[in-house]
Amino acid sequence: MEDGIIVFDDAVDKENFFEKQAIARLSEKYRGFDRDAFLESLKKTELSEMDEANKAVGITKKFWWEPYIGKIENKPILEVGCGINYIVPYWLECGNDVIAIDACKESILLLRRVIEQAGLGRERIRLAVADARTIKLAETFDVVNINNVLHHIGDSRQVLSRLRPHLCDGGSLLIVEPNYYYPPRWIIETDVFNPFNFIKDYFVRNDLIEKGEKGVVFSDLRCALLDTGYEIIANPKDVNYLGYFSIYWMRQNSPLARMISNLDNLLFGWILPRIIAPFEYIVAVKK
Repeated sequence: MEDGIIVFDDAVDKENFFEKQAIARLSEKYRGFDRDAFLESLKKTELSEMDEANKAVGITKKFWWEPYIGKIENKPILEVGCGINYIVPYWLECGNDVIAIDACKESILLLRRVIEQAGLGRERIRLAVADARTIKLAETFDVVNINNVLHHIGDSRQVLSRLRPHLCDGGSLLIVEPNYYYPPRWIIETDVFNPFNFIKDYFVRNDLIEKGEKGVVFSDLRCALLDTGYEIIANPKDVNYLGYFSIYWMRQNSPLARMISNLDNLLFGWILPRIIAPFEYIVAVKK
């Protein structure tokens, strides 16, 4: 135990990306966060209207899983790579029992503060600094959620294999990941233009992306899921083609942000192919 949280011996990531660039910024964004602000944030489900704190960690649609498996209430949940956003507080608000892990101790400490500021008790949450590639717990869970984590890990098969025994029969594995082939992401992550990719150099130099970071190639991820004993039951694409790289720099719920969001949902989401969608979502179960 360190500072009241569990720290696994093999969690040795002392120079985590979020420690370098996101913790100070997110701490400031959550400074005035309280229960009223938390409940108000849950009403904002689309990218154009979301609060800045949630935009900053790449969440483009809240409660995306509900059309496929319904609202998740009163269940045991494992949150892998929890970071700092609305998800863990929302799990607690819905009466779930949660184990939340992250490789970054500073993320865990800030998340604990956010939970307290949201007026949520700590009796149903256990927080741990742990590595998703080596984690081993005694419990099984109805839901295992991985949000924007796998693209920071080199071997997704290792993580998926490690997590499978922790998923109950009939339970749901939820995955959200950025798509490597989404054009703005590809430009800043590809090695094709090295060493003359000045856009990529700018993003790395200013800690806007992690050095060596690559979005997910979803054909590979789907194969990895099948190979490690999962069955995919839903795989929707995120339709925020324009919104993902533009709304982040616009004022929340501004007319321009709403216009771009509407264009994505009513037009581009239907005519642009999955291969260049900014994100994909996956619901999987054990085979």
